[in-house]
Amino acid sequence: MKKSIIIVSFLLATSQLLSQKKIDLTSDKSLTKVFNETEIQGLESMIQYVDDMVLNRENTTEANKAYHLYFKDIAQTQEYIVPFEENPKYEFLESLDSIQFSSIWTFDYHYNTINKGDTVYRNLEDIKLLSVSTTSKYMDYLEEIGKEDPFFNNLHRDFVNIGNVSAGTYNMLFIKRLTNFDFNIPKNRLWAAICLLGMEEPIEKKLDRSLKNK
Repeated sequence: MKKSIIIVSFLLATSQLLSQKKIDLTSDKSLTKVFNETEIQGLESMIQYVDDMVLNRENTTEANKAYHLYFKDIAQTQEYIVPFEENPKYEFLESLDSIQFSSIWTFDYHYNTINKGDTVYRNLEDIKLLSVSTTSKYMDYLEEIGKEDPFFNNLHRDFVNIGNVSAGTYNMLFIKRLTNFDFNIPKNRLWAAICLLGMEEPIEKKLDRSLKNK
C-alpha cells in the first residue's frame, strides 16, 4: 500500500511539472532580433533546467510565484546558497551546443589571488569559473532592452565596466527590486535563470577540491 502511495505521489508530481506552461521567448522581439533559432533553443534549455529546480523546490507549477519565493528564500537566508551542484551544472552547460553556451557564458581558469588561512595562493590556473561573457550576444540583448528598461541598462553598463563576472554578483541588486519583476516576461525569466546558474560555489571550496586533486 505504501509503495502504491509513493508511486502515485511521484506520478502526480511529475504530471504537475510537465503541465507547467513553458515561457515563449519568441514573444520578445528584442530577443528574436539578437539571438538565432539555435541560440534561442539553448536559452530555453537553460530556463527549463532552472525552472525544474525552482518549481520542485517551491512545490508549485506557477513559475512567477516560484521564482519570487525562491529569491526571497535567498534574501532571508544568512548562509550563501548555491542552487546547483557544480559538476551536474557544468555537465549540463557543456552538453549544450558551443554556440548556445557562448551566447551567454564563458569558463575562466585563472584566479589571481586566494587567501586561505595563513596561506596566499597566487596565479592559479586550474580553478574553473563560470561567468557571463562581455563579448556574448547576451550583452547585445542587454543593450537592446536597456534602451527602454533602466534596470537592464544599468546591468549592461556594469558588465561593460567590470568585465566578465559571476551573474550571482548581481543577485542582491535583483532581489532588492524583486517586487517589480514579473517572471512570466522573457527578459526577467532569462535573467533569473542566469542569476541562479551563475551562483558559484565559494572560491575556497573550489581551491580545496583543486588541491585535493593534485
